[in-house]
Parts: sequence; C-alpha cells; structure tokens
Amino acid sequence: MTNILAIIFVFSLLVIIHELGHFLAAKWMGVRVERFSIGFPPKIFSKKIGETEFSISAIPLGGYVKMAGFIDESMDTKVTGAPDEFQSKPTWRKIVIISGGVIMNFLLAILILTLLNFFQGERIIPGTTVGYLGEDGIAQKIGFKQYDKILAINDQPVSTWNDVQERFVDNLNSDIYFKVLRDGKEIVLRYKREWFKEDKGEQLNIGPLIPAKVGEVSPGMPADKIGLKRGDEIIEIAGQPIKDWSSMTEVIRKYPGQEVSIKWKRGDSILAAKITPQVFEEKDTNDKVVKVGKIGISYYFDHQEVGLIKAVGLGVTNTIDLLVINVRSIYWVITGTKSAKEIIGGPIMIAKMAGDAANAGWAYLWYLIAALSTVLAFFNILPIPALDGGHLVFILIEGIKGKPVPIKIKLKVQQIGLAILLTLIIFIFYIDISRMFF
Repeated sequence: MTNILAIIFVFSLLVIIHELGHFLAAKWMGVRVERFSIGFPPKIFSKKIGETEFSISAIPLGGYVKMAGFIDESMDTKVTGAPDEFQSKPTWRKIVIISGGVIMNFLLAILILTLLNFFQGERIIPGTTVGYLGEDGIAQKIGFKQYDKILAINDQPVSTWNDVQERFVDNLNSDIYFKVLRDGKEIVLRYKREWFKEDKGEQLNIGPLIPAKVGEVSPGMPADKIGLKRGDEIIEIAGQPIKDWSSMTEVIRKYPGQEVSIKWKRGDSILAAKITPQVFEEKDTNDKVVKVGKIGISYYFDHQEVGLIKAVGLGVTNTIDLLVINVRSIYWVITGTKSAKEIIGGPIMIAKMAGDAANAGWAYLWYLIAALSTVLAFFNILPIPALDGGHLVFILIEGIKGKPVPIKIKLKVQQIGLAILLTLIIFIFYIDISRMFF
C-alpha cells in the first residue's frame, strides 16, 4: 500500500507542479485558461471555477493546460484574435508562458534540495578506504582490493568518500587514474575509457570502510521494530562478531526471513534482541534472482550544519549537477557509448524507484522527486514538437519573422510530434519491461 501511495504522490506532484507553472504564467500574462487537466482523456471528474475547467482524467501519463488561441496537442485551431488569447500576446509573454512548466520543475527541485540540505545538513562520509568490494561493477577489473586507501583521482587529492564519488563521476568516459595506498606502498590503478561502454561500466561498486553504525532507520522495517536508533553500533548478528558495515551487510543478507540474534552498543550499554531480516529479491552476477535479507538501516553520515544561504547554494548546485548528468546520459545514448536500456527509465521504472524510496525513508523519496523534476524539466525543453521546447521553437520563429506560422503547418508538425512521442513512449515501456523480465 505504501508503494502505491508513493507512486501516486510522485506522479501527481510532478504533473501538478509542471502544469501549475503554465497556468500561473498564463494568468500572469493575461491569457484565458480554458482547462487545467491532470491526466489525459477520458475525463473522470471536472469542475468549472471562473473561466477555467479543472479536471482529472483517466490516463495518468501527464497533464495539460488548454489556453485560448493556443494550438497544442488537442489540435484545437480556434484562433479569433481576442486580446486574451495566447496568439495575441507579444513574443516575450509567450516565452514566459511556455517556459513556466520547466521553470516550476527546476524551482521544485531547488526547493526540495535546499530544504534537505538545510534540515539534514551536508552529509559527509569520512575516509577514503575501501571497505566493500562488490561483485558487479568495474572495481575488481581496475584492481581494487579491500582496505585500499584512495589518495587521489586523476591527480586530484580526495579526503572523503564524497570526493571519491564526485571525482569518479566527473571523469566518466575517460581514462581515470587512482593513486592508492596498499600495504604501506603507493600504487596507481587505471580505469580504461573503453570499459565505460561495457554493461555497468559506469558503476564503480565499491564502498567505504565504515563502522556498522546506524544512520537512518526506515519506518516499519525490522530495525525499526526492534528499536534500533541512529548512532547505535551493531556488534554481533547470528552469533558472528561484526567489525564494519560491509561484514554486517554480508551476514544480514544470508538470513532472509529467518530470525537471528542481534546485539548493539548504545552509549555504554549493550542491548540484544531477535530480528528477522525482510526478504528482498535481487539479481546476482549471473542474472539469477536470489533472495537476500535487509533490516532497513543506512550508513551513518557525519552531518555538518548548513545555514539557509549555503543550503540555497547547495540546492542550486545539486540541481545543476542533476541536469548535467541528464545531458551527459542522453549524449552517451545518442553516441552509442551506453545502451538505452542502461540509461533510460520510464513509468514502470519510476514506479519501482518511488516504492523503493518510500521504503527507504522520506528523505530518499523527496530526493527522488527532485531528481525526477529535473528530468521532466530537461526533457520538456527539448525541441521536440508537442513538448514545451517544440512550442518554443515556433514562438521564436514567429518572433523573428514577425508573423505567425500557418495553422496547417503547425497542425502537421504537432501530428508528427505526437507520433514521435507515442513511439518514444512505446520504446520506453519496452525498455522498462525488458529490464524487468529479461
């Protein structure tokens, strides 16, 4: 039930915010709004307030704002030249209206990330020593070993695990050199550029050596049920001593659905209980579905207090980082560097992510919404007919020429755009389904 509610909440919020941007901009610029719809027809519910009909429709793949005198995907060609119609407004007002949805999506992302930084503080993972070495990913191919201490990446010193992650992502699709301290000696490990094209070549899949200290506790998960709290340090599970986060995770994963003993340290006290790791299904290195146990806790981060001004700065920076990742990802797909299956996710994938984020905690869900809002803004501004970017191209052409593009041409281009979008939607659904089942 939590998953379903999370999915509905995420999709609805993103659509409402985007269309609200168009609606508010249109009203501000003096354009009559005939309809504000969440979802696409057939209509389920509608109510007229003033000059606008507000409706909820059956197909939950978006929404739209129908403005008077605006030729959009509804193919309505009624343009009378009335002063409150879209086509009657000067170019700059049209640009503001069409950009309203994208701007609102970016503002939503900035607001969410600002609040997360302000209330949670900046999350710092101390240390650069490798504690976890996954079977998937490229780390073993590079030559990493457990307890390697990363000193620099491409000659840029790193002092926290945040630095390691940031430097690796920044240098993807190029040769990457890791200066590493191993057994008292400095060595250099190389990530070859051609490995990036391989499946999961963008996943380093190593984790820091950190204590088995509890960070966030997911509500309703096994850890929450036995009373584990932030700052508790787990010292024993199923009779096995726990030295760090990696060894703890390894033990927990072995007991899906099985009750085991657990001991943890809280201050000067040692507490004990019985815990049953929740069952999750994952694919192993051979793509075989296996059952693993999880108890619903996350890393313990060092939280640095962040003032409001710095939080806003981080919110803007984080949003730009998300935008850059989107641009780079699409470039990799277009150039054939990475496959669409590895990069692109559609409604099914988003629904799964929303459910997972809801189970992981409210902060993860809000971060996902910020990321998806950035994605929505980016794709909508692309110059594809029927998207905001496509409409913007028409507006700029009309502004330069000083006269409107003929309605017949607009309709034809809109039809082509809708055909492209329908093809793209089918393709994305295919990717989602193939990722799930194959």
